[in-house]
Amino acid sequence: TNAPLILVVEDSVLVAMAIEDALQTRGFSVVGASTLAGARELIERQLPTAALLDLQLPDGMSLDLALQLHQMGCPVAISSGFERNSIPEGFEFAAQFHKPVSPDILAEWAGLILVR
Repeated sequence: TNAPLILVVEDSVLVAMAIEDALQTRGFSVVGASTLAGARELIERQLPTAALLDLQLPDGMSLDLALQLHQMGCPVAISSGFERNSIPEGFEFAAQFHKPVSPDILAEWAGLILVR
């Protein structure tokens, strides 16, 4: 299919499934990873159209990954359960969501980004 491909990097299986459902309902293709290492493997195979990243993953913070995707031209959203200022300066390019965030809100962000 030519559906836009959204990368979801989230270590909670239930949260990831809910986000994937919301995206697929809107006609997106979804690839998922629960670790930074898994996400990097997916990106090497195919650059996603947009990416939804959990800030804190089992193998580290997703900030470097966010920057890498941004530099490759991929829009990025970061979801964090920490305080609102937990994402450092220099990451203004990323949409920032505070957990818990509704999967529908994340899917709407993807839809808005890709209409442009």
